[in-house]
Amino acid sequence: MTVLTWRSTALVGVAVASIAALSACGGGGSSSTSSSAAASTAAATSASSSPSESPTSSAPARPVTVLLDWFPNPDHVSLYVAKSAGLFDAAGLDVTLQPPSDPADPPKLVSVGQVPLGISYQSEMPYSVQAGLKVKAVAALIPTALNSVIWLEKSGLKSLADLGGKTIGSAGLPTDTAFLSAIYKANNIDPASVNVVTVKTSLIQALESGKVDAVIGAYGNIEGVQLQQDGQNPVITPVSEAGVPNYDELVVLANSDKLASDTEYQQLVRDFLSALAKGTALAMADPAAAEAAMAGVVEDTSGPALNAQIEATLPLLKNPSGFGQMDAAKWDKFSAFMKAQGLIEAVPPASEMQTNDFLPKG
Repeated sequence: MTVLTWRSTALVGVAVASIAALSACGGGGSSSTSSSAAASTAAATSASSSPSESPTSSAPARPVTVLLDWFPNPDHVSLYVAKSAGLFDAAGLDVTLQPPSDPADPPKLVSVGQVPLGISYQSEMPYSVQAGLKVKAVAALIPTALNSVIWLEKSGLKSLADLGGKTIGSAGLPTDTAFLSAIYKANNIDPASVNVVTVKTSLIQALESGKVDAVIGAYGNIEGVQLQQDGQNPVITPVSEAGVPNYDELVVLANSDKLASDTEYQQLVRDFLSALAKGTALAMADPAAAEAAMAGVVEDTSGPALNAQIEATLPLLKNPSGFGQMDAAKWDKFSAFMKAQGLIEAVPPASEMQTNDFLPKG
C-alpha cells in the first residue's frame, strides 16, 4: 500500500503539531546517534575546529531557529545529523529545526527577521528578489535538481519521446509546466498531443492506479524509492537530464540586510554553515549515523523504506565544488530559463540571490 508522500498537504497538521512540539522542547530532531557517528564527530571536530570557528565553552549558546521548506524528510538528513551528533552545540548554537505552516514561509519570515535562517529552493529565489524580500542563499543544501519525470516499467514507455499522446500527472505548479515545455522541445514532442492533468499531491497514487502514464514533480530519492518499496519498477529521469538546466534544489537562506551589516549575524551564519558542512560529511561517511538521526523524525515513512530513501539521498549531498558552493553561471542559466518560460519578468543577477562568502574555507 502506498503511503503519503512527504509533500502531501494532508500532513499540514503534522507540521503544525511538530512546530508546537519543537517550541515546547526547544529543538527539533533526534538526539541519538550511533557510536561510530560519535567517534567520527569527535575526530572531525577535533581536526577542523579553530578558535575563530566556534565560541569558547563558557559562551552561552546562541538560539537559532531554522525554518524548513516542509516537514522533516530525507532531504534534510545533513541538518539532522549535525544536530543529533552535537555539531551545532559544539559551534555554540542551540538549533531548532522547525517545519513551516506554509512552504512559502521561509523566504518571507527570514526577510522580516522573524527567523534567522530558512530552507528554500533555488527556483524560488528569482520570485523572492522580484518581490523585494531581503533574502540571499548562503549554501546549496541539495546541489542538484531532484524534480523528475517518472513512469512505471509496465507502462510500455521506453523514452521521454514516448510521452507524446500520453497522460502526465502534475502537481500543477508553474515550474512543472515550464519543465514540461522544455522536455517537449528537447524530445520533439507535440505539446497538443499530451494530456496533462493536475493531481496535486497524489502523484504516486495516480501513477500506481493507472490514472496517468507518467508524472512530473516527484523526486527519485523519495517517491522513486517509495515506488520500488511498493514492488513497482519505476523509470526515473531527473528534469536536468530531460532538457531543463540543472539547479540547486534546496538552499539555505539568510537575511541579506543582516549579512551586509550585522557582524554578530555574519558570525552566526558562518558557524552554522561550518557545523552543517561537518554534518554533511558525517552523513555521507556514515549512513548508519544518518539513519539514526532521522529515525522517529520522519512522520510518514520508517524502517527499511526510510533507510532506502536516506541511502538514495546521501550521494546527492556531494558537491563537486565543495560543501555548499553555488555556481553563479548555473544560477544565471536557470534564471534565464525561467524568464524564457514566462515565469519571471526579468533575470536577476546571481549576486543578488546567492553568495558563497560565508561558507567554510576548504
